[in-house]
Amino acid sequence: MVTRSGAPKAAVLTLVAALALSACSTHPGAAAVVGSESITEKQLDDVALALCSAQSGAAQAGQTQDLAGRAARQGALGVLLNSDLSKQYGASRGVQAPDAQVSAAIAANQSTISALPPSRRSAFRQTLRDFAQGQLMLIAIGRQELAKSGTARPTDQQAIAAATTLRNAWVKKNLTVSVDPRYGRFAKGILVPQSGSLSVPVSARASAGARQNPSTSWVSALPASQKCS
Repeated sequence: MVTRSGAPKAAVLTLVAALALSACSTHPGAAAVVGSESITEKQLDDVALALCSAQSGAAQAGQTQDLAGRAARQGALGVLLNSDLSKQYGASRGVQAPDAQVSAAIAANQSTISALPPSRRSAFRQTLRDFAQGQLMLIAIGRQELAKSGTARPTDQQAIAAATTLRNAWVKKNLTVSVDPRYGRFAKGILVPQSGSLSVPVSARASAGARQNPSTSWVSALPASQKCS
């Protein structure tokens, strides 16, 4: 069971925090392919815009800074990949996320959802739902495994850590995961962000922008269409 107070709200905080992480696809139209499932470019765009809106709301409260659009898309793809991997692994173990707890996670973050532009609420709500389902599956699996080793009352974080290790080993053995190189590469169970370009930066400014986390001044100088907004 998820802790009564912190876990549901922590889910949305993790989604927003993912934005701070900072060509040709082998699968046209897909940002990533996980086994037989695809994360489409449209899905990625919708989620990145929704997460941008959530991040922008936090920025107005002085909690975060503007991010380049590339970082927003990379962060969104990282969240989508994590959720997909956890859900597929949970299904392979015959584990289901309790509907009541998933609903509680969404309800606990309704104020964040309501603050988004209406056109972006659906994508954010679905992303939160998928993320919560994946985390709840990992918690259930992790607790089962830790109980076998004598840990009677593991925390949610301990359970997730234990299950994530098992998940990544299962993914390596059972799934083929490919990522459009514009967004990074998949390694050891996570998305490793890259510059977002297949070209080699030449100028000093291009080199600065190729960094995983460009400076605030570099991001601020970008046109609005290339920033999280």
